[in-house]
Amino acid sequence: MEAAVYFFINGIILYTLHKKHWKYIFFDNIISYYIFFFCLKKGGFLLQSTRIFSGGFGSGKSEIALNFALQKKSEGSGEVILADLDLVNPYFASREVKGALNSRGIRVLCPAEELSFGDVPNIPPEIIGILKQDNDMIIDLAGDEIGAIVLGYIHEYLIERQGFEFFLVINPYRPFAGDIESIKELKKCLERASGLKFTAIISNPNLVEETTADIIKKGHEKVVRYADKLNLPIRYLTVEERFYPELAAFYPDIIKGLNLNLRPQWL
Repeated sequence: MEAAVYFFINGIILYTLHKKHWKYIFFDNIISYYIFFFCLKKGGFLLQSTRIFSGGFGSGKSEIALNFALQKKSEGSGEVILADLDLVNPYFASREVKGALNSRGIRVLCPAEELSFGDVPNIPPEIIGILKQDNDMIIDLAGDEIGAIVLGYIHEYLIERQGFEFFLVINPYRPFAGDIESIKELKKCLERASGLKFTAIISNPNLVEETTADIIKKGHEKVVRYADKLNLPIRYLTVEERFYPELAAFYPDIIKGLNLNLRPQWL
């Protein structure tokens, strides 16, 4: 947006000054540079996007964040950063496949290895600098008090970036999302501590290996009712790739297939 404003204003200045006298070209160039660097400082020319995925334990947010990172990279995006800021839960964490992601050109930010699964929040120190850079940032955030603390810490840097999205991931079959009051409490906790508002919901209904197409449909209906009470749109319905062909016709505008990368072989 700032870039468009820059070129529009500069065009008016250029036309007006040149119309009056050629010697004003020099002054136009000076003004043009000032406008350009002002917009650059504000981030108007940085190709940035920020997607935060948060939800209760078992919501599937880490798997979804990982899939989004892989898709972004496959689209030919520049630098893709996957920030694993779920600093307490040691299960199904993106950092477990850090080596594989790095080999595919995705940079993974996570706590120092010896503190990766500690009980005290240990935010990767380089994240502040990276948030100021030109990149596509995908954040896997814990849906609890620790996640709220982490989000509050980086809040001022997030709001300066372009293309910000904050997703509440809901699997209605998990205990933490079994009723609307629990979800409202989670939403309130994260928004109050971080100063950021959720922008949309990702519906991720599943029962792991027991999932069927009917289970997905019934679960999604429940998420639709939640979304109505939360006054938030549903941006995506995420399903395992094996269900995509069967369900795509029912939800053509929101369905998104997932490849499972974090599930252990014994599940």
